[in-house]
Amino acid sequence: MLYALSFRQWDQQHAFEVMSRDPPSPGGDPASSTKSWSWRSVPSPPPFEEHEWVTSYAVDPDGCTIFMSVLHNRNLKRRIFSFDTGRSEWRFHGERALPFQGQGYYDSTLDAWVGLREDGYVCACQVAPRSGAMRPEWKIVKEKMFHKVPERKRAATYATLTYMGNARFCLVEGVVREEVEYDKRALGDCDGCMLHMTRFGLRYTHKGELQTTIDCTTSSYSLSKHITHFSPVAFWM
Repeated sequence: MLYALSFRQWDQQHAFEVMSRDPPSPGGDPASSTKSWSWRSVPSPPPFEEHEWVTSYAVDPDGCTIFMSVLHNRNLKRRIFSFDTGRSEWRFHGERALPFQGQGYYDSTLDAWVGLREDGYVCACQVAPRSGAMRPEWKIVKEKMFHKVPERKRAATYATLTYMGNARFCLVEGVVREEVEYDKRALGDCDGCMLHMTRFGLRYTHKGELQTTIDCTTSSYSLSKHITHFSPVAFWM
């Protein structure tokens, strides 16, 4: 099943839907029938308040529980919820937030969710309990992985993280080339931008600190000046 959460503007309820295969028609042969995929609303709507946005999310190692952090864009209140896809049940975990932005990836080697922080660091967060309140604990890599040069960070692009398995990751980031003057008025213009791809591994030291492995590599590519907007989304296959 494929779950999708969308934000609706103004005072409308968030839409939480699932795409799955249709059951076989009554009296038909299940082996010979062609099943099609379709969307349907999740029976239990999200318990979010108006003006709350999902800022981060991650899937529990059990494979059927989704954790989400939401932020109220007016009073800045943060809350954590989880959704059990097997029971279609929501659970509240307290007024806190997961320490990363966007998607967090579970790695069994680290036994943690790994994600990106807004300040340019990569963090590994302890997996949340599926019941009761939670106080997320995390560790961060000491060196910045992106936004290393503040005045040249993010033109029309942003950083995104992709999980490659076995505690290995790929960070994709768009930056302005050094010889190009960064003009905030041309935020939507990709002319003069570079795409950085950093592949790295993570491990714990004997002191329990989080650090990258020695085989960290970065490649850079020029973006076409004919592209007016570019937001990298990477997939590992």
